[in-house]
Amino acid sequence: MYFCNSPVITDAKSILGRERKRLFLLEGQRLVTEAVRTSQSIKYIFFTDAEVLAGYPAKSLAESGVEFFRVKKDHMNLWSDTVAPQGIMGN
Repeated sequence: MYFCNSPVITDAKSILGRERKRLFLLEGQRLVTEAVRTSQSIKYIFFTDAEVLAGYPAKSLAESGVEFFRVKKDHMNLWSDTVAPQGIMGN
């Protein structure tokens, strides 16, 4: 199932949303991996392909309340601030 409209992404990308809801957006494999490794509070992981999740403890993340959303590459490209999105974002 694909997920495209995300108020979470919208809020995380706006200054007011970040301040009011205390959200942050992690773009890319390294930042998401580091947040997971250091047990930071991640609520959502957006990904384009299941292969991007290889190496993540998906079961234990899901048990801790992380929600996973598969998104189309076009949406990831729109949301991303990078030239070549890596296919994963965390919030």
